[in-house]
Amino acid sequence: MKCSLWPLLLPALLAAAPAPPRHPRPARSHVGVRADLLLAPVKLGGKWGYVDRTGRYAINPQFDEALAFDGATGLAPVKLDKWGYIDRSGHFVVNPQFDKARPFDPATGLAAVKADGKWGFIDATGHYAINPQFDEVEGHCFH
Repeated sequence: MKCSLWPLLLPALLAAAPAPPRHPRPARSHVGVRADLLLAPVKLGGKWGYVDRTGRYAINPQFDEALAFDGATGLAPVKLDKWGYIDRSGHFVVNPQFDKARPFDPATGLAAVKADGKWGFIDATGHYAINPQFDEVEGHCFH
């Protein structure tokens, strides 16, 4: 008759297994951004700002319009008379200079912007990757 040691070893192996971490890593969103870094645009008193997941202001209301941050570049289009792009601390990375602006496409890292009546595409530094020449562009264009 064979004698199995598993009933004797299993409790010891389970006791020796490492415990789960006490402070798990922050959750990540579907685009790979840490969930604790996500900010939501909110409007108060006619101006837009951003709150964190606890409802605290991360960026005080100061913009005429504001769109969501994108997960690839960490930038959000905001309007102060003209459109530009801010980082999660509220500093302009691309100064307001566009008539319209859309979020960056996570696949290409490019954003559609309208200047002087035509649409083009910029990179995250604000340089044109495709000069304004189009009458219209549709959503995230490069799929």
